[in-house]
Amino acid sequence: MKHVAFLSDIEIPANRQRRDFDPTALNELADSIERLGLMHPPVMRKVGDQLTLVAGERRFRAISDLHDLGRSFQFEGQVVEPSTIPYTLLGELTAVEAMEAELEENIRRVDLSWQEKAIATDKLEKLRSAQAAQSGKPAPTTADIALEVRGSSEGAYQEATRKELILAKHMEDPDVKSAKSIKDAFKILQRKEEAAKHAQLAEVVGKTLTTDDHVCHHADSLEWLTQQPSGQYDVILTDPPYGMGADEFGDSGGQTGGAHFYSDTEANALRCYSALATEGLRITKPQAHLYAFCDIDLFPKLKTLFAEAGWRVFRTPLIWYKPAAFRAPWPEHGPQRKYECILYAIKGDRKVNALAPDVIECPPDKNIGHNAQKPVALYKELLRRSARPGDRVLDPFCGSGPIFPAAHASRLLATGVELDPTAYGLSLKRIQELVPSDQGELPV
Repeated sequence: MKHVAFLSDIEIPANRQRRDFDPTALNELADSIERLGLMHPPVMRKVGDQLTLVAGERRFRAISDLHDLGRSFQFEGQVVEPSTIPYTLLGELTAVEAMEAELEENIRRVDLSWQEKAIATDKLEKLRSAQAAQSGKPAPTTADIALEVRGSSEGAYQEATRKELILAKHMEDPDVKSAKSIKDAFKILQRKEEAAKHAQLAEVVGKTLTTDDHVCHHADSLEWLTQQPSGQYDVILTDPPYGMGADEFGDSGGQTGGAHFYSDTEANALRCYSALATEGLRITKPQAHLYAFCDIDLFPKLKTLFAEAGWRVFRTPLIWYKPAAFRAPWPEHGPQRKYECILYAIKGDRKVNALAPDVIECPPDKNIGHNAQKPVALYKELLRRSARPGDRVLDPFCGSGPIFPAAHASRLLATGVELDPTAYGLSLKRIQELVPSDQGELPV
């Protein structure tokens, strides 16, 4: 025997064990070693005179049990002396054998971060694939890797392994790598991949896409508004930047990847509202309505701004009530913010279709990749109040494009404008998904 050491002289790192050992399985392994001999000794690392176990803890424990029970076994045709164990030094292994031993050590440590575990799982999959190719065997499946890493290939175990293998290939992405958990990282990756698809769609389609009577422009709204002919639109319904620093709020509860698509300073917001007030008045018909989402702090300024431009502004904001909203501006002191404001203004003497409350309760839609996304049902309700079939409606800050399905449902002709390519791609997708129909929901 090349290397033999006393069991008591070997150090087992406390942090290397991830799961409990099955006593029955250990007994079966001990019986096998006793009957057939030890085939592969555990791997050790030697620093000075200290031997540290690198791989083979199950064999180490089974051999310890054999010695404790007064039973013997052989290695390389020789009986192993009581209280001793054969071993292989890590430096004596081939490159592939050393990689396997290191993975055996690392993949079972209890202190691994999710990032380290994902990388180790990916390395193991590459190792097993290389070994399979050398021996002419099929490459391992995700189920095979899950079984080796987690001891089971069932359901959640295989899904967790699949996510690790995917995320390991995206560790160069700082947003993915810095996520707090594998769940958060996978959510960020999904959002980014979806955003990339939308941006690609925007590139392929070009600057304008029309389906039936809806059109979306990829442009800077502030410039676009100044270039439009006067007297075109019946209703403006839009969601400009609020000017409240929302681009620093986070990721909408994990639904998107983080920052807003735009600068949300008060100065930028006022530029947008000012253009909306003046140019919006010019490009609407003599009788028109306008709805603009806004923050309550800015509402008094906006009321004056729109009134000076020539709009008749409703004295108080309309309120969108969100029962399920959870954001808290002061997380440690409360309360949660359950509403958003909407400025409502009239040009000329346009009448509403029906009287309706100034508080609208509406749950959010499933997020499709935009931090400030508004629900389609909310847009439908506002359009129901002010627009009639055949009317032209405009959203010059259309974001993910809820204006399109909302207008389509009521047989309105919708125009949207969006600068960000990812958000523009979301709007294009909304338009593409519309089902051509001459039947819609008439305003009540």
